[in-house]
Amino acid sequence: MNKKIFFLISRTVFVFALLVFAMGCKDDAVNDGETPEDNAQTLYQEKVDYMNTDAAIISGLVKGELEVTATWTDDKGNRSVQFSNQLVTIVYAASNYEKMKTIPLLGVDESGNWVYDYYGEVLPLKDANGNAVSASDGIVPVLRLNKTGYWEYTLDTKSWNRLSDKMVGKIENAGRGSYSLFDTAIMSYDSTSMTLTLKTGGKSFSVVTRDMQTTEAWNKFNAGAEDNILLDFSYAGYKHGEEAAPDGRAWGFTEENIKNYMTDGSKYARDALNKILAKYKLNERSGNSNAKVLIYFPEGDYILHNNSDNTKDDSKTTGDKDELGNNTSHSIDIFGGNVIIKGAGRDKTRLIMETPNLPNNDAMYSSPVMISIRHNGFLPINNDGSYNTLRLSDVTADAAKGTFSIEVGNPSLFSKGEYVCLYLHDNDPELVDKELLPYKWESTMTNISTEGVQVEDIHMITDIVGNKITFKEPIMHEVEAKYNWMLMNYSHYENVGIEDLTFVGHAKADFGHHDDWEDDGAYKPLNLMRLVNSWIRRVDFQDISEAASIISCANVSAYDINILGNRGHAAIRSQGSSRVFIGKVTDRTTGPLADSPYTVTEGAGQYHACGVSKPSMGAVIWNVYWGDDACFEAHATQPRATLIDMCKGGFVQSRQGGDADQVPNHLNDLTIWNMCSTRTKLGGNGNLPANGEFDWWRDGWKYWKILPPIIVGFHGEPANFVDEQVKLDENNGVPVLPESLYEAQLKHRLKHVPAWLLELK
Repeated sequence: MNKKIFFLISRTVFVFALLVFAMGCKDDAVNDGETPEDNAQTLYQEKVDYMNTDAAIISGLVKGELEVTATWTDDKGNRSVQFSNQLVTIVYAASNYEKMKTIPLLGVDESGNWVYDYYGEVLPLKDANGNAVSASDGIVPVLRLNKTGYWEYTLDTKSWNRLSDKMVGKIENAGRGSYSLFDTAIMSYDSTSMTLTLKTGGKSFSVVTRDMQTTEAWNKFNAGAEDNILLDFSYAGYKHGEEAAPDGRAWGFTEENIKNYMTDGSKYARDALNKILAKYKLNERSGNSNAKVLIYFPEGDYILHNNSDNTKDDSKTTGDKDELGNNTSHSIDIFGGNVIIKGAGRDKTRLIMETPNLPNNDAMYSSPVMISIRHNGFLPINNDGSYNTLRLSDVTADAAKGTFSIEVGNPSLFSKGEYVCLYLHDNDPELVDKELLPYKWESTMTNISTEGVQVEDIHMITDIVGNKITFKEPIMHEVEAKYNWMLMNYSHYENVGIEDLTFVGHAKADFGHHDDWEDDGAYKPLNLMRLVNSWIRRVDFQDISEAASIISCANVSAYDINILGNRGHAAIRSQGSSRVFIGKVTDRTTGPLADSPYTVTEGAGQYHACGVSKPSMGAVIWNVYWGDDACFEAHATQPRATLIDMCKGGFVQSRQGGDADQVPNHLNDLTIWNMCSTRTKLGGNGNLPANGEFDWWRDGWKYWKILPPIIVGFHGEPANFVDEQVKLDENNGVPVLPESLYEAQLKHRLKHVPAWLLELK
């Protein structure tokens, strides 16, 4: 019998038994003339049924009688877990039980006794003698609502006791996941067990999985099979994903409280911040690589930009935007490493753009960012095409994708432990043709034909023997020495952190993509440039055009982030960076739908969700929940090797972005793993695909080109892909194991899952 049909029959029998039992109790009878809406017991019966199902599940877990037989995620992000007794419960991705506190949540404490959480207070469940009730003794409480609106429970199906003297009041009409009994459900690396942790009591259970199969794509990677096509993405993030950066104060840096530099009673903090930057020489273009300073913003609002920051620039042209005059906005530039900007908490500290940053020229996206933290290093190639004074050496031998070593002509230029850039800019027609296989170059793709194939992959050297240089990370693009491959030094800063605060702008309520400069880029609070082992965490972005760009960096992590308020242009991107980790980002911004500008929708999301642009390599977009009217970003100019891992949100065609001359949107090794689509939408301008298929390379339309991706476990709202346009489409419609490719590959490499990732889950 089909699993879902069997579950529905089982669930119906179970619920019917509960209803018969409850209706047989005199106190539960509905009075004559009373409507269901007048009686809490009837109105909330579904929730009562779920709670009693959960009680049976908890009992089975305590006694060790249950196994996990299936797990899946629905289109709202609720994760379901089915057990061997055919009962199903839901683990909710977000914690909003605060709204549902009038529903008691059963649980078990560390002593194995029944407890419950009601109105935010955790209390023991007691028997008739006032003693704690052991869950291991086989006693399973049954709950009900009586007709007067009080919760009651029974331990023997004979006598009923009031759970609390507090009436139920109004129960929010929220989904099942809002009052799930579990806080987390974490699958083991080898998918042989799942660890379930109760919200109430906090007790955890390790439950064996049964009849659950890992996907063939993972089995091949795990075994190192010759026909494996998955790259190893496990090196993404701060310190290659092996550990998290310590909390900002744990570094022992000098702490500078911004309030000590501000005028009493003022919220304007830009001048105060500039004083601190000057004190540590962080405002000088030569920079300070070892500032060792923590800039602290205590609880409160701090204005870092308004019109008083703008200056006059007679050389500036603004085209038909005469109302802007020649006013110019400026970034707050921070040149340095070992710098942490820390707030008192994202619900307490707000850094505010009170007015928009004005565009620098006619380009709608030309408004400067509010805070730019960067190394002022030079680009590898001068404007005239000549090489600058950077240390560089030719690559002298071929190297396969996935290997760790190259050979160079002059290894003495480099040293162990330093970061370098494996660099290619070559417009050899033969190379361009290879790069676009299985497709052919089209006349609109002028960037790749004139500027050439562009690879800028940043690596850390672990060993030098003779002419052979070995990297910490695998090479993600095959190297053919006959082309213009070079190894060059990479100028950067390290240990830059942004944490525990909220950036606030004033993005328009009626966002329109490319409608005006205010839509595209007026409120961009932050970018990081040429940084290594740095982070953005526990940070929210409210009413912004673009949240953050991570540019020409390596091993930067951005996680535990919310994007809130009015819809804007973009979320968080890896722009020409290597192995950036963007994880646990929730984007539920509100605004008009792109194809229906008068339909304002909650949860539409930023127009471009989290993703990549320019020659990004090895980026991981992990467990991100973006808007229903969005899709991951792949903003052209040659990003490669991106993992979209365990993400949820819209799968709206043509939202990747990118100018026509910069297309393809994404080159090789785009990997989409366990994507849950909340809204699949075909189309965009140009020729529509036949048979309702989601195509990746559309002939006759210059804006939509992605080389064949790897797609495993795509589920949620269905999408059919053109067979000839994918490297792999495995388990379409069904989520797979391992649930997260990044997590599984980390465990494969390290033999454990790092604590920081487990905590983030």
